[in-house]
Amino acid sequence: MKTLFFNLIKKYIFYNNYETCFFYIKKKYLDNSSKNIFLKIILIYLFFLIAIYISSFNNNYFIKFKYFVDNCNKLKKYNKTNFIKKKKPYLSICIPVYNMEKYIEKALLSIINQSFQEFEIILVNDNSNDNSIKIIEKLQSENKNIRIINHYKNLGVYSSRIDAAFNAIGEFILFIDPDDILLNPYLLEELYNYNLKYNLDMIEFSVYHQEEKKKKFFLPIYHEFNHYHNFKKKIIFQPDLSDIIFYIPNTNNYTPIFCRIIWNKIIRKSILINSILYIENLFHNIYLITADDTPINILCFSYANNYSNVNIPGYLYIIRKNSMSRIDNENSHDLIVSNNYLLYYKLFYKYIKDFQKDLNFLFYDLKLTYFYILKFKDLNATEYIIDTIKFFNEIIKNEISINFKNFIKNILLKLIN
Repeated sequence: MKTLFFNLIKKYIFYNNYETCFFYIKKKYLDNSSKNIFLKIILIYLFFLIAIYISSFNNNYFIKFKYFVDNCNKLKKYNKTNFIKKKKPYLSICIPVYNMEKYIEKALLSIINQSFQEFEIILVNDNSNDNSIKIIEKLQSENKNIRIINHYKNLGVYSSRIDAAFNAIGEFILFIDPDDILLNPYLLEELYNYNLKYNLDMIEFSVYHQEEKKKKFFLPIYHEFNHYHNFKKKIIFQPDLSDIIFYIPNTNNYTPIFCRIIWNKIIRKSILINSILYIENLFHNIYLITADDTPINILCFSYANNYSNVNIPGYLYIIRKNSMSRIDNENSHDLIVSNNYLLYYKLFYKYIKDFQKDLNFLFYDLKLTYFYILKFKDLNATEYIIDTIKFFNEIIKNEISINFKNFIKNILLKLIN
């Protein structure tokens, strides 16, 4: 019981969030056992009283991160750690930018103010028509490690990311979105030191969320319970590494949830480039690929030799209610998004066949794309409907489960009728 109590306090301090902590308690201590249930409930109640008391003060664990987040726009210098300088930077930080004048300075300063300085920052200006480029150029004049790539046509996040990756000269690459920030001023230093010890292809770190205009940031529930770091080995090698995309760690059970994001990890450049080339060979010059980081992420887990997750606060994802859409016409927007969900699904299908994975895993992703594929019918997009029917008929020819086949047949009926 003492272990339970101290685990609760530790979890609360790390997650800084009641909801996540209670979910942890329920799943780990209440769902699996009825032994001493009354005593457990008393301890949990006592824990929450103490947690409320702790919350009346500034949480010491988070105070340095909170200060860093709140003052990124004011800070110009941080305590830099001296490292042996090489001809090429250790890390290339790649940022796509489109009309981000409100956020980009804070994002850049959270990088510039890192204790570790062996990096370059590559910003791809995707034909912004606000003051984003002026803000970037001003910071560039003060920081020689900032590089700018200008697009003379708006090509989207996917093209911006791969342009940055192909132009990167660092050994590793880290993607950051222009409206998010690095939460921890020592993040890059900790990752660098960790990799000196283990020589990994990929290292993942924790992502915290913050609602725009709110002060509190928190670790979301899914990060704890559907995340790679629950795999009990510290370092994961192939073939286990690519398998955890499809299975819940330490089981043979499929999971429809896995970490799809690419911007909470540093990835060896050669691994990332191989992943991008695989996509480019299939779908060259995509205008926009929905959830573009998902297929890149999946492929990286197949091309990488090893991987590890470090539970250190690293990335702050800002939840914005009004993300800017690039397409004014609603029907055009729906058509592009629906087509790109289909492109993504085709790519996933090809990947699973090429890497000899179980095709039935596609069943879970089809549930995600179902709504968008049926949009073709609403939009009367005959060409796309014919293409979708042809593709689904090809899938049915494979050995797949009854549920999967029936689900596809149901979609086909709705598309045809």
